[in-house]
Amino acid sequence: MSVDPFADRERRLHFLNRRLAAAQKRWSLFADGDRVLLGLSGGMDSVTLLHLLARRRRAATCGFALAALHVEFPAAEGREERRRRLEELCDGLDVPLAFASAEPDPGPPAGGRPAHPCFRCARERRRLLFTHAAEHGFGKLALGHHLDDAAETVLMNLLFKGGLEGLPPRRDFFEGRVALVRPLLLAEKAEIARAAATLDFPFVPCLCDRAAGGLGSERDRARDYLRSLGRNARTAKRHLLRVSLKE
Repeated sequence: MSVDPFADRERRLHFLNRRLAAAQKRWSLFADGDRVLLGLSGGMDSVTLLHLLARRRRAATCGFALAALHVEFPAAEGREERRRRLEELCDGLDVPLAFASAEPDPGPPAGGRPAHPCFRCARERRRLLFTHAAEHGFGKLALGHHLDDAAETVLMNLLFKGGLEGLPPRRDFFEGRVALVRPLLLAEKAEIARAAATLDFPFVPCLCDRAAGGLGSERDRARDYLRSLGRNARTAKRHLLRVSLKE
């Protein structure tokens, strides 16, 4: 029997919406009347979160205004095509979209070690997102980090730095004027991937792995370890998140 694509998409998004609702109940990420800026990379996580927030923004109990910002990098290929697709996506969901251009990578200082491309990329993207949020009156900055990201971060910091710092669901910046929130923190990557597969959107892959020339990283090792746990991985990821939040 064939599967109705629309029904399948609604079922997958409804499941993720329950994860988002649980995060909202647990951490009070959004308040009625918020102005929310979504960091839209064009990847699977941020595009899926865009769909979820676009559905929830007019909720009777917690309505909020939603806009998105995409940070463009000079080395990225297909820039114009990516712009067009993101504009079509946001227009279809009635979400205002803005673009910001990242500064070219200056390279390491003389005699210094080059930073991993993911670190440079994340740092520059976050700088532009926070700047845009602060300058345009957005009190919340939403990012698409999920449970796997949080668990990998905790495990990586424990093994290589001796700490238990992870990815908090909410963190205030600029004396509380902008709060970074992670609405998908209770959702697993695989759950997001199943929903994303129904969205019929050409997701933008991360360019960092290609730029790094295949070099392994501490995060890769943490991810591989969690994957090796098989059926126990889900419980382990939840425990790692809980211990990092001291809950």
